[in-house]
Amino acid sequence: MAHTLKTFYLRLLEWMVIFSLTSILILVTANVFLRYVFNSGIFLSDGMSGLLFAWMTFIGSILVLYDHEHIGVDMLVRRLPVLLRRLCFGLIHIIMIYATWLLLTGSWTQMMINLHVYSPATRLPIAVLYAAGVLFAVASGLFLVTQLALLLTGRLNDADLVVSAGEDEAEADRVATDLGNKTHLTVAKVGSK
Repeated sequence: MAHTLKTFYLRLLEWMVIFSLTSILILVTANVFLRYVFNSGIFLSDGMSGLLFAWMTFIGSILVLYDHEHIGVDMLVRRLPVLLRRLCFGLIHIIMIYATWLLLTGSWTQMMINLHVYSPATRLPIAVLYAAGVLFAVASGLFLVTQLALLLTGRLNDADLVVSAGEDEAEADRVATDLGNKTHLTVAKVGSK
């Protein structure tokens, strides 16, 4: 049941990103067409496109976090013993939870301040923009706390301790070897001149 809910939740987020991107494309294309052909345009096009882009970015960030696809430099972490890897994982997650808390409190405060302030570009409360930050902070915060709880209870696999979309260890070693060989060849060519 939990797996089905998680799959539904992630699919819903994916469809929200697809909807946002499609809407932006339609709004901008229609606006450009109307401006060049009929010398008019859609008044809300720019404002709605910007709002949809902000929401799409935050929702996409949630998806990337859940799939462990964010960019990270994990060359050192991959070479650490498992105990130190677990320590790094915990420390990094505590820092990310704190940063997420700051984002949540800041977005929530701005959302409340701008609840009755309307954007001239969208005719919507500006709070709608800050609500994207609240959604991201809540969703990512729950995920990070869950990951930290799995670590502390020993239910996290060793393979899950590296949390970025970096190359696997064999690929990283191959790239380092290739880079070393190319450097060696370049030095040899310069030395022979």
